[in-house]
Amino acid sequence: MSQTPPGQQSFLRVFEPLSRTLENPVALGFLALAAFFVVRSIVMGASKGPEPFSMKKVPVSDTPAQRDFTPGELAAFDGRDEGTALYIAVKGTVYDVSKGRGFYGPGGPYANFAGRDASRGLALSSFGAEVLADLDGPLDALDDLEPSEKDSLDEWAGFFAGKYVAVGRLVSAPGAAAADGAGPEKSEASS
Repeated sequence: MSQTPPGQQSFLRVFEPLSRTLENPVALGFLALAAFFVVRSIVMGASKGPEPFSMKKVPVSDTPAQRDFTPGELAAFDGRDEGTALYIAVKGTVYDVSKGRGFYGPGGPYANFAGRDASRGLALSSFGAEVLADLDGPLDALDDLEPSEKDSLDEWAGFFAGKYVAVGRLVSAPGAAAADGAGPEKSEASS
């Protein structure tokens, strides 16, 4: 029997687990795979650098741009054309209610409000055409509403703000002044 020198024995003891691992084909495969990924990440990381910033990579929001609508401009968004968005104004804010086309589009229970200022009708819980302001007239100031009607309108405004995307504001047409607080039915009576 030949004896190994003491220095070589300690060397062999240290590398004995490694030599057993290299004899096992499964362990050898995992070791090779790990080495591949380590080398690949070093090589790829060194050759690439951080990607340069590009506006093409910035996600585009589906939220439409905010704009001002006169009553006449808002009327074009009444839902009659399937390809056009459906808008309703409530307390001066214009909302895109296209996802509720079954309610606000043609044939829906709130169809009269499509493309219009629905504030007075919502406040009065009246869905007929008689509560709609004239498209060419002044904006309805809603000053004549009772406190309970104003509360109802505030609740509706909260509902719309929570459910639909605001796309703009309702503004007077050039040359039109705000109504003196009289709704459409009261201004006809005083004429």
